[in-house]
Amino acid sequence: MTLDLICSLARNAELLNALHACRPGHPLNKTMRFPWANAWALAAQRPAWEISCAATAWLAKQAQAERAAAR
Repeated sequence: MTLDLICSLARNAELLNALHACRPGHPLNKTMRFPWANAWALAAQRPAWEISCAATAWLAKQAQAERAAAR
């Protein structure tokens, strides 16, 4: 799974913005403390037919790594 693949699946503008904020150097990334956790939270709220469970699980793994690195 990759961020680009998940972005191609996203149909919701808010989720797509949150996913793009996970990219290093993206303007939205500079204002959020935990962009991966935010993207995962938004993806988890979307229906399974829009964002697969595998994509949501991958985002959860990235969010956990982000939190661990912040400690």
